[in-house]
Amino acid sequence: MRILELCLSPDLGGLELYMLRCCRALSEQEPVLAITSSGSRLEGYLQREDLPVRTLVRRNRALPLIAARRLARIIDNELIDIIHIHWGKDLPLAAFAKALSRRKPKLVSTRQMQITRPKRDFYHDFLYGQIDLNITITKSLATEMQRLLNPAYSDRVVPLYYGVSPPDQLLIGEERQQFRQELGVTENTFLIGLFGRIKHYKGQHLLVEAVSRALSEGTDVAALIVGHAMELEYLEKLKLEVKKAGQEKKILFRDFVEQPQRWMQACDAVVLTTVEETFGLVLVEAMRSGVAVVGSNRGGVPEIIEHEKSGLLFHSENADDLYLQLNRLWSDREFCSQLALAGKERADQLFDEELHFPALHDLLVHTVSA
Repeated sequence: MRILELCLSPDLGGLELYMLRCCRALSEQEPVLAITSSGSRLEGYLQREDLPVRTLVRRNRALPLIAARRLARIIDNELIDIIHIHWGKDLPLAAFAKALSRRKPKLVSTRQMQITRPKRDFYHDFLYGQIDLNITITKSLATEMQRLLNPAYSDRVVPLYYGVSPPDQLLIGEERQQFRQELGVTENTFLIGLFGRIKHYKGQHLLVEAVSRALSEGTDVAALIVGHAMELEYLEKLKLEVKKAGQEKKILFRDFVEQPQRWMQACDAVVLTTVEETFGLVLVEAMRSGVAVVGSNRGGVPEIIEHEKSGLLFHSENADDLYLQLNRLWSDREFCSQLALAGKERADQLFDEELHFPALHDLLVHTVSA
C-alpha cells in the first residue's frame, strides 16, 4: 500500500504537525509520499526528518484543475493507492485529482474542523462522493458530519481520537525549577500556560484578562502564552495591554516552540481558551505531561475533560468564569494535583499515540482492500 499524505496549509499548528506525525508513523510500515506547499514551514520539517516530500501550488481553491492534473500525474507515476488529506481546503484538489487519475486511489479525509452548514448541493455532493472514508477526531464531529452530509455517505464516517506521545523527558526537581527560573518565574508562582496559534478566535485575551485580574488582587500567578502569531495586530494589542498594566514580567509571550510538552511541564496548569475547539490536542499533550488542564466547554473539549474529575471546563468566551476555574486551582494546590493525576490516567488510556497510529493504519488498509 502506497500512501500519499496531502496538506497544502501554509500554517504550522496542530493540524500540520499531525500530518507530519502521520508521515513519520505510517512510513514505518508503508511507503509514504508527502505533498505540501512550497516554502511552507511544514515542508521544512518534512525535509529535516528526511521524509519524501514534493510541493504543489494551487491557484484556484474551488476548481483547482491545473494543480489537480499535476497531482493526478504524481498519483499515477508513484503508484499511489490511497490519499490521506488533512486540510479541508485541500478536498477539491484531492477529489479532482482522484477523478483525473488513471489509478483512482482511495481517498481518506481526517476531518479536524467543524462543518458549519449542510453539504448537499451538487458541487459538495461530488466532492464528498469521492471520499471513501471520513475520519473525525471526535464522536460529536462524526454525528455532525452524518447530519449535514448526503445520507448516502453516513456509513463512511468513523471517529478516531487523536493520539499523543508522552514527553520525551520528564522535568523533575531542579530541572523544572531551573526552567522556570529562566522564564523569570519563582518556585511558588502559579504558572498557567496557553499553547496555540495566536489569533482572536483562540482566545488568548481571556487568559490575559483573567491573570491580570488575579495580579491586581495580589495573587502570585503568571501566564506563559506560546504560539505563532497568525494575527500580528492582535498580538501587539495584547502586549500593549500587558505593558500598560506593568505586567510584562508576569504575562510572558513566546513564539512557536518545537517541544511544547517540555514547556508545559514548567506550568502548574495549561488552558485552552478557543471559542470552540474541535478537539484540543494541547490539552491531551498537557494531560500526558502530568499537568492540570482547563478548557472551554464547547466543541470536542468536553469529550477530553470530565469536569472536576480529569480537569475543569469554563464557559466559552467568558473571562470571569475562566478566572473562577483557575482560582480553584491556585487556591487549592492539592485539588490541582489530583486533577493532574486523573487527567494523565485518562489521557494515557484514551489518547495514546501507540494506540492511535496502528488504528489509523488498520483503517487505511481496510479502505484500500474494500
